[in-house]
Amino acid sequence: MKRVDKLVRSFVDQATGEGFELFLSPETEALRDLSQINDDVVFFQAKGGGLFKLRRDYTATIVEFLKKNPSDSLRVWYSGFVYRYDQTGQIQKTFQLGLEIVPYNSPQDNFVVLKVLIESVLNSLTDKLLIEVGDSRVIERCIQHVPKKFRKKLLELVDRKDVSELELFASLNNLDLSDVLKLVEASFTKRSVNQLKEFELDPSIEREIVELVDFLSGFSGVTVEIDFSLARTVEEYDGPTFIFFDLKDPALIAAGGRYRVNENTLGVGGTIFLEERAWSR
Repeated sequence: MKRVDKLVRSFVDQATGEGFELFLSPETEALRDLSQINDDVVFFQAKGGGLFKLRRDYTATIVEFLKKNPSDSLRVWYSGFVYRYDQTGQIQKTFQLGLEIVPYNSPQDNFVVLKVLIESVLNSLTDKLLIEVGDSRVIERCIQHVPKKFRKKLLELVDRKDVSELELFASLNNLDLSDVLKLVEASFTKRSVNQLKEFELDPSIEREIVELVDFLSGFSGVTVEIDFSLARTVEEYDGPTFIFFDLKDPALIAAGGRYRVNENTLGVGGTIFLEERAWSR
């Protein structure tokens, strides 16, 4: 059996066993107006002249679904392709396999999502995982004074962990990025839960991180490290985040965390990513 086949079967078994239901959505959506077109949107024009965009992220799709179809609760799993532009401007197709819980009620929701992802991956793709744990509120605190027009580029630089580029970016735009630089530098040297005190975290954030690390440490084959410089889609997230790396065949294979649906509601989810080299074999 192909590893991908085994992964999907294991994931579906795990998810349905935890009470998740299949979420279906089309890959395309009609563009209501041209303001929806930006550098991140992959779109095309149909024969009749209408514009359509391709799905770029399942969590965003689910949030949009909830806006149109209000629900007291949603506990779903999904699978399908998303489409984004890569750094060269080419369309990149990625297969996503994930799950979401809305609303977020307690840390137990984090644990359920992580359990499904971890056990599915360990049963099929690898037996050695590195899970990096962060919290979007930590980096948000460091960049709250940065004008919005600089944030996207700033977060791209943070993701690359290039200190010299960050220093140059700060200098060119007259920005104080000292706290951001400290987080990036700490991502190389302070990755243990025993070093949390050095970050002077809000007690509630520190407590959540400790609980999450304790939970993850209970899985055989999983190594857990702290990285508060994790910046991916930081504006969507609102709380603990996580990223999975395969230690045998170095690759990013999953990510997720808690995010804000609206002013009053949080959700939590996680996604396994399979690029073409994995799913087309």
